[in-house]
Amino acid sequence: MLHLLFDPLCGWCYGAAPALAALKQNSNIAWQLHPTGLFARPQAMNAEMAQYFWSNDQRIAQMTGQVFSQAYKNNILGDLFTPFNSSNATLAYYLISQAAPEQAIHILHRIQQLRYDDGLQESSAFIQIAIEFGLDGQQFAQDFATGWWPKELSEITSKAQKIMQQHGLRGVPALLLQKDNQFSAVPSSLLYQDPQALIDFVAKHQ
Repeated sequence: MLHLLFDPLCGWCYGAAPALAALKQNSNIAWQLHPTGLFARPQAMNAEMAQYFWSNDQRIAQMTGQVFSQAYKNNILGDLFTPFNSSNATLAYYLISQAAPEQAIHILHRIQQLRYDDGLQESSAFIQIAIEFGLDGQQFAQDFATGWWPKELSEITSKAQKIMQQHGLRGVPALLLQKDNQFSAVPSSLLYQDPQALIDFVAKHQ
């Protein structure tokens, strides 16, 4: 089994999306995704932070070919009034993936695209993604609008943080390969190069 630890507002997690998608498509190994809540506390944005993010994003784009659009730069990094906070994106991922667990990796990638490619972070945009994956938009909007994390989601993020501590993981994304009760970390460098290298590594060690 593969365990992916992530935060939907993590640029490196978005950068790893092509390799992860290829691995998902070209292997029959089971997956379990663990949202960590790493960035789920409001952090005030400022111009210096926005510039740091954008500089880092350009490096990720060069390594992976992932799109960090002008709309993202203008609408999200340029919005210094909205705190940097992954709570909404994490909640949206949780609600949608609970309804369509077999599509969890695709749901995560779509939520990432919403930010980095579409340049959107409004609640209405998450509703549209829910509809894309077959959920009732009105019901999702009601569940999403509560603003509170379900107890189950808090337990999931707490478990993810414990996994990170147990295995000495300092950041995300992190990909763990479980064989019986043994866990081994997949080298992070494999997430940002030719996906075949990642596919071959997992096939060899699973």
